[in-house]
Amino acid sequence: MNQTQRIKRVNKTTAVQKALENLREYIKDTVSEVLPNEDELSRYLGVSRLTVREATTVLEREGVVSRVQGKGTLINSFVTKLENRIDCGSDIEGCLRQNGYDVRFEVDELEFRKATKVEESKLGLNPEDSILVVKKILYANEMAAAVYIDRVPEKLLKTKKFTAEDLRPCIFPTIESLCQKSITHDVVQLYPHGADEDLARIFNIEINTPILRFDVLEYTSDSITLMYNTEFYTDKFIKFTLCRNVAYKE
Repeated sequence: MNQTQRIKRVNKTTAVQKALENLREYIKDTVSEVLPNEDELSRYLGVSRLTVREATTVLEREGVVSRVQGKGTLINSFVTKLENRIDCGSDIEGCLRQNGYDVRFEVDELEFRKATKVEESKLGLNPEDSILVVKKILYANEMAAAVYIDRVPEKLLKTKKFTAEDLRPCIFPTIESLCQKSITHDVVQLYPHGADEDLARIFNIEINTPILRFDVLEYTSDSITLMYNTEFYTDKFIKFTLCRNVAYKE
């Protein structure tokens, strides 16, 4: 059977999203190294060439395909083999569960306090502003796998009627509800970090042991910085693979 015959037609009301879903399914199963051209994809999917172009542009940004002049849209098979991707909203807790670990969260600290200079800068606050700080530990088989420190400007909270238990699972739906705003995207910075005394105690490692630090800013659709989060990981349970688009100029 022709490989392209397995590409499913889509409902036009959700054209780009459904085209992406069907193309990802096709790319996962195909033995071909090149996508059909736009005219062929438009015909197979039952959508316009513009919809096809938008969908393949998303795939190109994700590194799944590469457009090469004279060769077409190439499928990057090494990318399709990556099972979990942090740039596609991968769930660390879910990944651990899928790999057979018993997972739980524990709220280690919960407080309102004045923001530090760094926190003021990250969250766009004034010197007198306070923040809600939630520190959580993710355990895998009762061993610390990650530490999360989440910060929310107090002035954005519409209510303070919540408990530590409300913040124990994934914190984002609760914060969205408390602030009556929705998080649409985030910006992540990765740093090498030497474990301080507190992190060394939690992870049961030596002080200054290298660990991975993420600084994450969570934004709403109207560009309000809703949260500033810091995440710490050791390589005992969690490792990240970075796949980059590169271009060299002569």
